[in-house]
Amino acid sequence: MERRRSALRGVAYKDKQLVITRSSRPVGLKLNGEVDASNVDALASVLNTTLRTHEGADVHIDLTGLEFTDVSGIRALVAAAERVDGSRRLILYGLPPLMTKVMDVVGWTDLPALTLSDSKFPNREDHSPQDGA
Repeated sequence: MERRRSALRGVAYKDKQLVITRSSRPVGLKLNGEVDASNVDALASVLNTTLRTHEGADVHIDLTGLEFTDVSGIRALVAAAERVDGSRRLILYGLPPLMTKVMDVVGWTDLPALTLSDSKFPNREDHSPQDGA
């Protein structure tokens, strides 16, 4: 029960298709489910809020739980990267191969503030000694 409450505290957005949770170590978001026209505005809003709230920090996005996104979801991530100043990056983890291909063909992988990582999302929250400390 406590684990469920703890997980809900980090929820930034939730609908029938998509759950976006916050990560504080590293600063970022985890997407689970599907992004499409019905919820892309919510994704963009959460991305913008995260970028504003954590100015100066790289923002890490875990996409390993993303089952589907249409081009609007990809565009929301790219638009967020385009708004990042030159001192930080939007780092994407677990990008599905087809999504990587689309971003590469369109040239979005060349954006200086967008990094596609082959590494696992560096979730250090699982190892924190106390919740909320």
